[in-house]
Amino acid sequence: MKVKVVLFGRHARLLPPGVQGNSASIGVEEGATVADVLDAVGVPPDGRSYVQLNGATEGLAATLQDGDEVRVIVPLGGG
Repeated sequence: MKVKVVLFGRHARLLPPGVQGNSASIGVEEGATVADVLDAVGVPPDGRSYVQLNGATEGLAATLQDGDEVRVIVPLGGG
């Protein structure tokens, strides 16, 4: 099955070569979780603090369905 992975900031460089922009369609096995997808593209554990599944905040153990979208948001500092 395929899921869309959207990475922002420094994580965008982890997407497969040849990808335009900050997203890619990734093939995963049935029963794959959000964590499995992040492992597959190489998002380090410390970069997983804000992850969305289909626009909602979900845990890394959430099971994926064909066509889902996983986003990893990089928090910005400031103040």
